[in-house]
Amino acid sequence: MSLTLPAIIGSDSFAEAKPPQRHLAFRVGGTSFELFSDDDIAMALDPGLRDFEIEPPGGDVQIHVSWTHRLEAAAGVPLFNSGGLWSLFAESDGYRFYFSTPFLGASPYKAAWFDREFRQGEVVLFRPYFDRRKPIYPLEYPLDELLMIHRLACGEGVEMHAVGIVDDKGQGHLFLGHSGAGKSTTARLWKSESNAHILSDDRIILRQRDGRIWMYGTPWHGDAGIASPDAAPLSRIYLLEHASKTQLVSLSPGRAAAELFTRSFVPHHSQEGLQFTLRFLERVTREIPCSVFRFLPDKSAVEAICRASA
Repeated sequence: MSLTLPAIIGSDSFAEAKPPQRHLAFRVGGTSFELFSDDDIAMALDPGLRDFEIEPPGGDVQIHVSWTHRLEAAAGVPLFNSGGLWSLFAESDGYRFYFSTPFLGASPYKAAWFDREFRQGEVVLFRPYFDRRKPIYPLEYPLDELLMIHRLACGEGVEMHAVGIVDDKGQGHLFLGHSGAGKSTTARLWKSESNAHILSDDRIILRQRDGRIWMYGTPWHGDAGIASPDAAPLSRIYLLEHASKTQLVSLSPGRAAAELFTRSFVPHHSQEGLQFTLRFLERVTREIPCSVFRFLPDKSAVEAICRASA
């Protein structure tokens, strides 16, 4: 018997995508990911990744995808447990993720193994769970973002909870905030009040490139639904705060680094990853001016940033 759950497959959302394939590739944050399969798996990227798609072959991260008719829950104590959706286990040669759903009880519907550097991996799909007639995105969220976060922590960069905006002069502005801080509002203000290019309204990747800090758009957008594969050099950083008047207050590099860390996505189970992230954010805040940005949700917010960066 074939068990199906459309929310997992995302069947309708693939209607306008390319025909299903056995070889896919995309690039996010300067890192390319390639998926390939020897089995009869009809793969398709999530619609949110269409602008990030590249032509295979060639990928910094190589991922083999296959079927299995037997997939059991892992034994032992996980490095991390999300509380129901996924868990992570350490193995002698890498890491293994398990993904579950109440539909199958304790048995996972997907498992993914990656080496220690997150350069090679394998995704195994529980065959009876998936509808044979519908395409599958093997790295279905949150696996694609988890893979990105772990890869960055291997010395490449960090993903931030932030809006990335490139103004009409090419300057990159990073607006950081926890949920509810005003990231989507900020993105909408800039979209309506200026000729700025918005890289993302919720997730931005920071990396070193050509001796500078660059920011990259990601497909993991927020309420405003804005996502771009583009990148730009980072010029200024702002911590968002709602206020009764618009105001910029400078931050010292030390405090700024601490604030950035609390708004970053980093694998806390990895000591090496944590150490790299802290060093990287210290460098970012030494090189890039940082401020608290208290703002009203109107055009004065955009005007204040434009004046400060003139």
